[in-house]
Amino acid sequence: MRLSFSLTRRLKAPRRKVFRAVTEFDRLRERFPGVFSSIRVVERSPHGAVTEESFEFLGVRLKQRSKHEMVEGKTHRVEVLTGDLAGTTIVEHYTDAPGRETMVSVEARVALRGLASLLPPVIVKPLVQANLQRVLDEVEGYLERGSTAGSSARDG
Repeated sequence: MRLSFSLTRRLKAPRRKVFRAVTEFDRLRERFPGVFSSIRVVERSPHGAVTEESFEFLGVRLKQRSKHEMVEGKTHRVEVLTGDLAGTTIVEHYTDAPGRETMVSVEARVALRGLASLLPPVIVKPLVQANLQRVLDEVEGYLERGSTAGSSARDG
């Protein structure tokens, strides 16, 4: 089963700070414990990484390998390579908003395998969207707690 949707969220932090918060892969588990059970970088490149991740999705513990491609401060593209979500792509766009805030636009094309693929799309799509909203809530909470990790003059 394939689902497509998009979300937009305005976050109260400068674009580069938001971008670093979600792309410093070695720190994601400590920053977003409600999202990741574990995450390990298995390969790095100047503009991306390959990670192995475990997390809960629709009430099921999943493990996967993902490829991340980045344009610094602007775009983060995730392609799920293995696991029940293999074939999923998520593209995040980061743009400046007034007041040193950031607009995050997320385009998701979710490929479901396993038990979740057996449920009707009308049931699964809102659950998948809510899961992604929860991830954005975690990011927003981390930024609002006044994170100083990775903060610098470059944040503007």
